[in-house]
Amino acid sequence: MRNIAKTILNVGLSAPVKILHITDIHITKANDKDSERYHELMERRTQTFIREGQNAPKNPSEHLIEAIELAEKEGYLLVNTGDAIDLYTQGCLEEYHKIADGHDMMFTPGGHEHQKNYVRTMEEPDEYYKEVREKLKKDFKEYDLDLSSRVINGLNIICADNSLDYYNKRTVELFKKELEKGLPIIVFSHDPIWDSILNKKAPMHPNIKLTEEDYKASHEMIDLLLNHPLVIATFSGHNHLDQTVLINGKTHYSTSALYKSNCRYIEIK
Repeated sequence: MRNIAKTILNVGLSAPVKILHITDIHITKANDKDSERYHELMERRTQTFIREGQNAPKNPSEHLIEAIELAEKEGYLLVNTGDAIDLYTQGCLEEYHKIADGHDMMFTPGGHEHQKNYVRTMEEPDEYYKEVREKLKKDFKEYDLDLSSRVINGLNIICADNSLDYYNKRTVELFKKELEKGLPIIVFSHDPIWDSILNKKAPMHPNIKLTEEDYKASHEMIDLLLNHPLVIATFSGHNHLDQTVLINGKTHYSTSALYKSNCRYIEIK
């Protein structure tokens, strides 16, 4: 691993919790179930990620293998905040599961898990995102994609989905139940909290039809993440950059892309 950012937070736990945060892997594969277009596209995208990662000849798959090996060798909990696959193709899904299945990992999806096209302004059928979301629940059936949690040494580690630019009502309801445990919380989502604030008025995905109830739920979740005293910090990906932002006296982090051979070591004491 070329670059491992380090974040250490003091909470007063009975023993430290050690996490390896990975994000934006962008697995690029096509198989015999995918069209010729996707075979050509995935080959081009693989070369793009190798070039942008400046770490040739490693491709996104090899970076994921390396991260899993590092986490298991050092005893870190692996947390993956999405864009694990570059597009929703059968080849990408098959390749990801071939590498990741059987390894202990927390996961929340990104926007790329939902996409068959790269251009967000490209029209999709009205029901497209609902349909692909139902497929994803089966493709990643070992996870609750809306929200999952794990308590280690008195720390509540939560993956909360905002991959389609908002927190849905069920995610918010599940998060409120986690707050009732009364434990310090760190939250992992795909989009950074500062992007979520900017997206309060409209999602970036053009074909997502949000109701007033959707907006209300998402706004409530953002306010809880920013202001609730049990929330210690949030961690995200999406922007392919290491960023640290202070909001209301609370620090929020974005981790750079794994395809660049970057990840984040987090130690909560």
